[in-house]
Amino acid sequence: MNDMNEKYFHSVVLNEDRCVGCTSCLKVCPTEAIRLKEGKARIIGEKCIDCGECIRICPNHAKSAVTDNIGILKKYKYTIAIPSLVLYGQFRSNVGINEMLTAVKKVGFDEVYEASIGTEIITNVVKNHMLKDNKIKRPIINSTCPATLRLIQIRFPELLPNIADIETPIEIAARLAKVETAKKTGFSMDEIGVVFISPCTARMTSSRNPLGIEKSYIDGVLSMKDVYGMMLRNLNNDKVDVMTRSTKESLLWPITGGQGEPLGIENYLAVDGINEVIKVLEEIEMDKLDGLEFFEGMACVGGCVGGPLTIENPFIARSRMKALSKGLPNSAAGEEEIKAQIEMYKEGFIRLTEPIEPRAVMRLDDDISKSIKKMEMIKEMLKDLPGIDCGVCGAPTCKAFAEDIVKGNNRDEVCMVKSMKSFNNGKA
Repeated sequence: MNDMNEKYFHSVVLNEDRCVGCTSCLKVCPTEAIRLKEGKARIIGEKCIDCGECIRICPNHAKSAVTDNIGILKKYKYTIAIPSLVLYGQFRSNVGINEMLTAVKKVGFDEVYEASIGTEIITNVVKNHMLKDNKIKRPIINSTCPATLRLIQIRFPELLPNIADIETPIEIAARLAKVETAKKTGFSMDEIGVVFISPCTARMTSSRNPLGIEKSYIDGVLSMKDVYGMMLRNLNNDKVDVMTRSTKESLLWPITGGQGEPLGIENYLAVDGINEVIKVLEEIEMDKLDGLEFFEGMACVGGCVGGPLTIENPFIARSRMKALSKGLPNSAAGEEEIKAQIEMYKEGFIRLTEPIEPRAVMRLDDDISKSIKKMEMIKEMLKDLPGIDCGVCGAPTCKAFAEDIVKGNNRDEVCMVKSMKSFNNGKA
């Protein structure tokens, strides 16, 4: 069970029956959102960013991801699948993209719409508009990774103005797909269901509780692991009726560096792995990276190919996607098309519509004077704690243990290391 405020939906959930209280998840959670109580892990909902690190590390599979099931297709008169571009790296090298897309459609969809249209629009807008506007705060931080966005919201709220003011490729693709389908079929937007096939736990969360937009255009999210098995049964069919519109640039987008490279600038930085992203965000926050124009921060190692809902090893998937990209054309967007995309952005069609507010879960108290006093209390407590961050107390670090006590969230736990030292000294 998740210990969280009801207003926070989370894809990552805990099965208490499988949890043995091993503390593995405590050590990898980037926002210290997990505690051990009564021998079981507890997820603090307001701190969780659904990065999926706890799912990867748990030896007993006590953490899992909540996604939709294929039954969601029955809710709509017309259904559209938007597979993550990462899907193309999950199958053996002799399977072509068109075969994969056809297999997706045969799962039960009326149409398949590629996310590549969203990646190309973002690249063109950032390259030809944002980077030329000196009023936009630098470095521009990519808005693609939902786990990174929630990380900034919680741990680096001062950097929220740096986030690119544009929707994610998936949201752009979903919106365009719905608009185009409504025109050609006559169905209303509510009768059209857009379903994303995701490699990512955080993407499920962002569809239910989006950042920067009031409502997501994604109506459902299927786990890539679940769809993979369904697709395998359809790959032997010789009839291919879905043709890819992806380009070399779009196929490399989910791989680390795939967003910064097409911008044609030298002063960008691409970082993957949530802990490495944190380190660089700290550098940016302290103004230590002078001249940095664009920061691409991806929570998963390797980029989206390392998502917790993928099947293939991320390095193998990356290799396959690079091989597939060689057979695709370069971006063919002409000057007029780029102008139209920038105009679409300026008109607000693909921009963020809601401010991303800080989630002040790290704040000790709303009253500044009380917060300062509590900081002093924590400093004094830390002087008396061992500082080995063993996790035996149920908190990931000694500092988190002290914060929990000062904030009134932990009145029962004690530092076992300190208690043992006191016992041994007394015995001596």
